Amino acid sequence: MQKQAPTFGRLLTMVLFALSCFGLLLFLWLSFGGSAPLKPKGYRIQVAFPEATQLGDFSDVRTAGVSVGKVRGKERDPKGNRTLVTLQLDRRFAPLRSDARAILRQKTLLGETYVELTPGTKNAPFLPENGRLKNSRVAHTVELDEIFRAFDPGTRHAFRVWQQAAAAAIDGRGPDLNDALGNLPRFAADTTDVLSVLNGQSAAVRRLFRNTGVVFNALSQNQQALRGLIVNTDRVFGATQSQQKALAQTFAIFPTFLDESKATMARLESFSKDTRPLIRDLRPVARDLKPTLRDVRGFAPDLRSTFQNLDPLITVSKRGLPALRDTLKGTGPVLEQLTPFLGQLNPILEWLEYNQHVLSDFVSNGGGALSDVAPISETEKAAGALGHYLRQNGPSGIETAAIWTSRPQTERGNAYLGGTQIAGPLHAKYNIFPSVDCANVPGGAFQRPENPPTDDPGGKGPSCWTQPLPGAAGPNSIPHIAARDYLTAAPRTR
Repeated sequence: MQKQAPTFGRLLTMVLFALSCFGLLLFLWLSFGGSAPLKPKGYRIQVAFPEATQLGDFSDVRTAGVSVGKVRGKERDPKGNRTLVTLQLDRRFAPLRSDARAILRQKTLLGETYVELTPGTKNAPFLPENGRLKNSRVAHTVELDEIFRAFDPGTRHAFRVWQQAAAAAIDGRGPDLNDALGNLPRFAADTTDVLSVLNGQSAAVRRLFRNTGVVFNALSQNQQALRGLIVNTDRVFGATQSQQKALAQTFAIFPTFLDESKATMARLESFSKDTRPLIRDLRPVARDLKPTLRDVRGFAPDLRSTFQNLDPLITVSKRGLPALRDTLKGTGPVLEQLTPFLGQLNPILEWLEYNQHVLSDFVSNGGGALSDVAPISETEKAAGALGHYLRQNGPSGIETAAIWTSRPQTERGNAYLGGTQIAGPLHAKYNIFPSVDCANVPGGAFQRPENPPTDDPGGKGPSCWTQPLPGAAGPNSIPHIAARDYLTAAPRTR
């Protein structure tokens, strides 16, 4: 047991240690939003929120994402069923205009709430110290559960099933998810390099997206054909998976491909040395290039960017060209498996090309079918009912009023119109829809489109002219899409 009196140095050390601990605790207190002891209160106002259960003391008060103050207290509003929140704003952001707006927002899906303020207008008066913002200037907060309640019961059930399936998908895969998040910075850096290259080729990228939109518009013309495309694509991927050994062999020989590319580039370098005399002989030809280069001036900026990006490409191609040769050799089994898929895909694309006008009309005008809204009561709104109705047009005539044992003379078989027949020159010339056949018209069993339409001799119906549809075997058949067998170069019947 030490009985000596503490020296001055020890006392000074203890005092300094105690002051450092106090300073550290004060720093942590201020960092978490606490107020400094003995510090005067700042500019404070009161705001009444309809729902503030998730808002805690010392929560952020922000304007345009910048922290301008803290929440200093909550209490029940004596004037109504609201939560009266006291906000303290920093000196440089005070005072607040009386026409400012306030709303509660969440930082994360876990419900961490903060107060969002707008500064208001210049001409509005300031709120006094401990003043209260009008309830009309407080916006209603949309909670996450309220967003889900806006969906119909079927959509909410589907969303719940999706979340349960996602939970089952990542069950036991936590390390994999952590590894993916850990590699995210490196992925972002590599993505920055790729985007820089794409920015240099902005004109080509714009053309790519524009042409991609044209392709998707053509693909969405026929939903049944698009479904067939997706199903057949799944079959292709299944066939590719069955050839996984061949794919593994392809990647195994990829290093050899790189070595061969390096040797090829060395031979190209020696070839360039041998072509120097040829370049000398081409100098007279170069003198004639002046008019051509004058015309090239218009797209010189794009060429400059392209040639600047050629140096990395040439460097990589020294290893990539031999590897590409081996890769192409290894893709033989994959291309063989694509033959049945292309036999299904090409007829679908040809049919979509023929019906491109019909599909474009459906895409541009399809939304108008659901544009009408019917008034509904508040009870129906609470039950999740929607006020939209589908507009339909029901044709009527003698054919819809009775059942006929034979076709009347006024009936025209134009239920299956081609994609360009209505907008074609024949329809513009005759102003009559084409028919599959004219067998029910006396004297018009099957009139060709090159002949002018013949009126009904009996005067009981409009003129009739036929135009066979593509894919139809005859005037009485319905057009269809048949798969192609490229192995025998002949259509395959179904």
